[in-house]
Amino acid sequence: MRAIKLLALFALFAVCDCYLFAAVSQSTAKLAVQAVAKRIKSDRAAKSDLGNLLRINQVLGYGSPKPNLVAVRFEATFKKNGGITGDRGEMRGQVKASVEEKEGKIGKVVSCSVFRDLGWGRAWDMKC
Repeated sequence: MRAIKLLALFALFAVCDCYLFAAVSQSTAKLAVQAVAKRIKSDRAAKSDLGNLLRINQVLGYGSPKPNLVAVRFEATFKKNGGITGDRGEMRGQVKASVEEKEGKIGKVVSCSVFRDLGWGRAWDMKC
């Protein structure tokens, strides 16, 4: 009987391992998004390939897939330099990133990808 209970408990955690990790607060996710935006703004390759990060439009989701790691996904607007005025010349992309976190403090950006065409093949990956 005890072996069956242990087997059932193992099967529960094997199917849904989300119970093993802590939830991420909204303030921690906001700090993670700000850290990723700061890293993108300071990266030369991002500026040449994507353009300048103008604004964060919407946070799409956040969570903790592994201990001491915060995963965030948000939509951002980029614009390359040029004489185009208004909204023309702007590109919206979804940013998917992972950031280290310990005791509520945000660390370095572990991974970052920008999907330019919402997942249809054109993605830009940051070298971390």
